[in-house]
Amino acid sequence: MKLESSIVICKGFALCRGHMTPGDSYSYTKDDTTQDARFSQVFYLVEGGGIMYDGIGREHGRSDASDVWDFREYYGKSYRFLAGTSGATWLCVNPLPSNKFFNVELIRENNNKTIVGDGAEHIILCAKGNLTINDKSLSQFNYSRILNGKTAEVNVPAGSEALYLSR
Repeated sequence: MKLESSIVICKGFALCRGHMTPGDSYSYTKDDTTQDARFSQVFYLVEGGGIMYDGIGREHGRSDASDVWDFREYYGKSYRFLAGTSGATWLCVNPLPSNKFFNVELIRENNNKTIVGDGAEHIILCAKGNLTINDKSLSQFNYSRILNGKTAEVNVPAGSEALYLSR
């Protein structure tokens, strides 16, 4: 059985969270991967694991908790994710419009990053746990934009992870 939460529309992207039970799969059609808020460009595995297949059934890669994938190469193509023996809980970033791609960097626990707003898009998304940006707390599945001319000191403590999205 597959359970998905509703998509949350944000400025410039949508967040999709969901869970799949062991051995379940989800297929994205060619049409899904070109529709706004449907194309999951950034895929972060919160818990569990699984295997990603391209549209003709070739294995693309295996994923475990805390892995992040950039699926931009699958824009306009079909693909499928098969949950592993412990299922899979994920967080996806779906760009709006669907052909607006983000660069993504995973900031792992016990790391800091300084980001300076330069007029381009810079977003910190708390993927797991809690983090601080300039001494302000950000909880799981929440995000913050780094505005032009502002500096963000991002602290990712033990047990937490963040996605840094930029364009």
